[in-house]
Amino acid sequence: MSEYFVGKQDADGQDPAEPPVPGQPPAAEDAPQRASMGTHTPVPGETVRLGLPFNGVVPLWYEGEDITWHRSLDLDLSTLLGLGHVQTVPGPSPTPPGWSEQVEVATLSYPPEEPGPTLHLQAVAPTGRRAVNHEGQGALLRLSPPLEAQAALADGLDETSLAIHVGRLMIRAARDSAILLFTLRAPHDPEAHHLLSIPAEVDEQLVMHFHLGTLLDMDGGAWAGATRQDGMSLLDLDVPFEPLLAAGSGEDAPGLDANGLVDMARPVVDCLLKPGFPFALGYSFILPQEPR
Repeated sequence: MSEYFVGKQDADGQDPAEPPVPGQPPAAEDAPQRASMGTHTPVPGETVRLGLPFNGVVPLWYEGEDITWHRSLDLDLSTLLGLGHVQTVPGPSPTPPGWSEQVEVATLSYPPEEPGPTLHLQAVAPTGRRAVNHEGQGALLRLSPPLEAQAALADGLDETSLAIHVGRLMIRAARDSAILLFTLRAPHDPEAHHLLSIPAEVDEQLVMHFHLGTLLDMDGGAWAGATRQDGMSLLDLDVPFEPLLAAGSGEDAPGLDANGLVDMARPVVDCLLKPGFPFALGYSFILPQEPR
């Protein structure tokens, strides 16, 4: 992952301050270094996978190894992505029988009158009673030209906004009895590496249960209660849902208590930020194919 930052590697190609990414193959000694400037040859109508937003920036993952980073000129995509509103396709991760990974995708166009591409977000197809309605034509969101990832982090990472968004993803996972999966995209590697998995559910008392598992060595702080088993750090969280609704009034998370979301998501955010590359994170949901 050090190749995102030119000149940060030691003689062995490894950043001494960076823990290895689970499953990442050793970098070739002659692999060219590149800065984290997203470059990609535009292909109108191309489908992209949506990465985890940070600082108002959304990463776009292309087929192959390319990533570009853009600001939305119309709205903060963290208020929309990962919440079950956007069309998905089956993801690449292996899943247990009866389960399916779903990743959110969009298509790109390049209007000549706009400075950057336009993101075409298609709404998820309605189900149940809503199935009588057509999902519509989707939304067109204007994006900035590609950014340098370091420039998007020049003033630091807005961890509070990231935690609020992650907390909302956790609630969605519990609601759907899903596994929330976070991944990390390495440079020169089209494979996304599993960083943290969170099987989740909610019981009849509206208590949400999250079972965090990562190959990273997590201890102390929000992970003080973690255990180690089979090379993994494991942490269980039990979070009542109703207190998160009691005081919610913030615009970033309407109807939810922002402080409560941040507290709930703290162990997750600590794990996601440990490798040091918040701009290369992805997310997906592994869902039961039949309602549980």
